[in-house]
Amino acid sequence: MKKLKPVIISGIVGLITFTVFGILTVIIPNNFFIRMTPIYWYDYIFLVLTSALIGIYVGFWYYTKKTTSKCRYGAVGGTAGGLFSFGCPICNKLLVLLLGFTGVMTYFAPLQPILGIASISVLGFVVYKQYQLLPRGIKAR
Repeated sequence: MKKLKPVIISGIVGLITFTVFGILTVIIPNNFFIRMTPIYWYDYIFLVLTSALIGIYVGFWYYTKKTTSKCRYGAVGGTAGGLFSFGCPICNKLLVLLLGFTGVMTYFAPLQPILGIASISVLGFVVYKQYQLLPRGIKAR
């Protein structure tokens, strides 16, 4: 049961992240929020990968919580980048304040796929580094 608990935690965190991020960005249709830009096919991929990698990272972190984690800032940055990559650029008040509506649609929206790839890469690296902290007997299984 001790070795199964991180797997259960990983799955629960991944599902919660998928649900919360999906509802906030209206990739999962809901009545609470309105998305003002279209949803592209890659938004679904970024949502699934971001949620899965966050869940895996938390599961590894839980299993190795007695050791030092060096990737907390990378995990937070990758999570924020992932949220920005599939979120509605117009709905982000900070971006609209900094760039204006036209600036967001002209400069930021076309960069969202690149930001998604970068954030998935960062989260993948963070998961890999957390995996390296696992005891040897766990890695082989």
